[in-house]
Amino acid sequence: MNNELNQEIIDAMSKVMRIMKHSASIEEKEPQVTTHQFEALWCIKKSKQAHMREIADHFSTTMPTATSLIDKLILAKLVRRRNDIKDRRIVKISLTGRGEHMLREMARHREKKISKMLSYLSEKDKKDLLRILNTISEQAVKYES
Repeated sequence: MNNELNQEIIDAMSKVMRIMKHSASIEEKEPQVTTHQFEALWCIKKSKQAHMREIADHFSTTMPTATSLIDKLILAKLVRRRNDIKDRRIVKISLTGRGEHMLREMARHREKKISKMLSYLSEKDKKDLLRILNTISEQAVKYES
């Protein structure tokens, strides 16, 4: 019974994640941005000027993979790459004006869609969901270490 319940939870979580994955896209003339690209933009926004190493570490990936991700964002003119003046081995990534605008619009659009999905829950259910997600997240961090 426990395995069946776990599988139902996994299936439900997967379905919600697929729906949320699509909630980041916006219906504009802007280029389509993948979930990883959106997350990279968010990571860069939080640190103002992210180092390539930070981005690779954020995704638990290699530098070449992170570079490939950033190269696509550069081609879309959403981020810019600059070498550190003191140490050319250090590469800093920052958002362009276009990248800032797109991230803001995508976040607004995603928040609107997710808020609509959550509107069917009572305040108590929302608090319970948040508590449960935080517990799962805290435990997941332990498995990554």
